[in-house]
Amino acid sequence: MLGKAAISIGLILAYFVINAIIIKAMGRRQENLEDYAVGNRSFGWLLNSFSYIGGWYCGTTYTGWFSNAATIGVFAQYVIIYSITSLVIMFLMAKPVWRLGKIYGLETQGDLVELRYGSKKFKWIFSLLTMLFWAPWLIIEIKTIGYVVQAATYYSIGFNVGMIFVSLFVIAYSFLGGARASAVGGLVQGITFTIVGVIAIYWLLVKAYGGIGDEFNLVETLKPELLTLQEGLNGKYWFGMLLTCTLAGYILPGVFVSIYRADSSRAVKKSVLIAPTAGILIGSSILICGLGAATFPNFPEDAQAGAFWLGGEYGGPVMVGLIGILALAASMSTISAVINCMSVLISKDLIQTVNPKINRDKLFKYARVITIGAGIVAILIAMCDIPNLMFIALMMYDCSIQAFPAVFIGLWWKRANLPGVFTGFCIGSFFSIMGNLAPSTIAWAGGWSGGMIGFFFNMLAVVICGLLIKPDGRWDKLTAEWKNYKEDYSSKLI
Repeated sequence: MLGKAAISIGLILAYFVINAIIIKAMGRRQENLEDYAVGNRSFGWLLNSFSYIGGWYCGTTYTGWFSNAATIGVFAQYVIIYSITSLVIMFLMAKPVWRLGKIYGLETQGDLVELRYGSKKFKWIFSLLTMLFWAPWLIIEIKTIGYVVQAATYYSIGFNVGMIFVSLFVIAYSFLGGARASAVGGLVQGITFTIVGVIAIYWLLVKAYGGIGDEFNLVETLKPELLTLQEGLNGKYWFGMLLTCTLAGYILPGVFVSIYRADSSRAVKKSVLIAPTAGILIGSSILICGLGAATFPNFPEDAQAGAFWLGGEYGGPVMVGLIGILALAASMSTISAVINCMSVLISKDLIQTVNPKINRDKLFKYARVITIGAGIVAILIAMCDIPNLMFIALMMYDCSIQAFPAVFIGLWWKRANLPGVFTGFCIGSFFSIMGNLAPSTIAWAGGWSGGMIGFFFNMLAVVICGLLIKPDGRWDKLTAEWKNYKEDYSSKLI
C-alpha cells in the first residue's frame, strides 16, 4: 500500500511543481486594484476561455457528481444540460457587460447593479447576499480537496492535512498574483482536466465496463432504477433544478469578472463557443463512468470516493494519482477564481460602499488581506462535518437565481427599476432561504423549490413595478453608450 501511495503522491507533487513554475513564469507584479481584480482587462481569448472553464468545472465533478451518478442515476445529468444552456445567458451579456465595464471601470457585479439602478444601498444588500449565496462553493471545493488528497494517497495523508496544505498553496498564489495568477492557474488546470482528464476517464470507462453500451446494459440489468427519476427526485423537481441552475449559473459574481478581464467582448464570446464542447466532454465522461459504478460488489460505501476506487481497481496507482491530479486541478482553479472575486467584492462593494472616502490604494491592500482571511475562514469551516456537497451546491443555486431579474432583465428591459428589483430580490431571497432551511414552510408548493417560488414572486415584483412606474431614462443612456462604443478587437491568445 505504501508503494502505491508513493507513486500517487509523486505524480501529484510533480503536478504542483509544474503549476508553480508556469504561474510564476506567466505572472505579473500586481500594481493596483484593477490589476488584482480584472487583470487590467487584458486577457486574450485562450487564457480567458480555459481560465473560465477551469473556474467553472470544479473538483466535486470527480467526487459529488460521480457519487450522484452512481447513487441517483440519470437525475445527475441535469449538470451537463444546464452547463451548456446557461451559456446563452453569458453570450447575451458579453457585449453590454464588457463594454460598460470598460467605459465605467466596473470590476464587480455590484458595480453593474449600482450603475444600472443608481443606488449604493441596493448595491450593498445585493452584493452581501449574492456573496453569501456563492460562498458555499469556496467551502465545498476546499472540503473536496480533503476528500481527494485522502483518497488519492490511499489514506496515507489525512483529510485535514491535505486540505490545509493544498488550499494554502492556492491562497498564496491568489494573494501574490491576483486575477492573472488565478487565470493562469485556471488555464493550466483547465487544460489538464479538459484534455488529459477526458481521455483518462473514457479509457477507464472502457477498461471497467467494456464500453458505454455494455455499461448501460449492465445498469439496466442490475440497477434499472438508475435510468429513471427516483422517488423524491420527480420530474418537477428535476426540471426546477435544471431551470434554476440554467438561470443562476451565469449570474454568479465570478462570471462578471470573467467578462471584465477579457480584452474584448469578442474574446468573451469565443469562450462561450469553447465551453459547451468542454462541458459535454467533461460532464459526460464523469457521469457516464459513474452511472454503473455501484453495480460492482465492492463499490465503497462512501460513494464520493468511488472514482478513486474504480481507478485503483482498473488502472492501479498511476490512474489513482491521475484522477487525484484532475480533481485537484479542478478544485484549485475554482478556489482561486472564487477567492479572488470575493476579496475584491468585500473590499469594494461592502467596505467602500459604507466608507466611500477609502482610496483605491487602500482597497487594493484590503483585497489582498481579505484573500488570506477569507481563505483561512473557509478552511476552518470546511474542517467541520458537512454532508453531500453537491446538494449544498444545489441550495446555492436555489438562492443565487434571485439575482437574475436585477441583472439580466435589467440589462434588456428599460422599465426594470429600483423599487421592483429591490422588492423582488428581497422577497425571492426570503423564499429561497426558508425553502432550504425550513422545507415544511413551502410544502404547499407541490414540489417546487423555495428558489423557484421566490423567483416567481421576484419576477412578478419586477414586472408589476416596471409597468406602473415610468422609466427614469437611465437604461436608455447606458444602452446608447455601450452600443456606440468602438472596440479595438484583437486576436491574441494570452
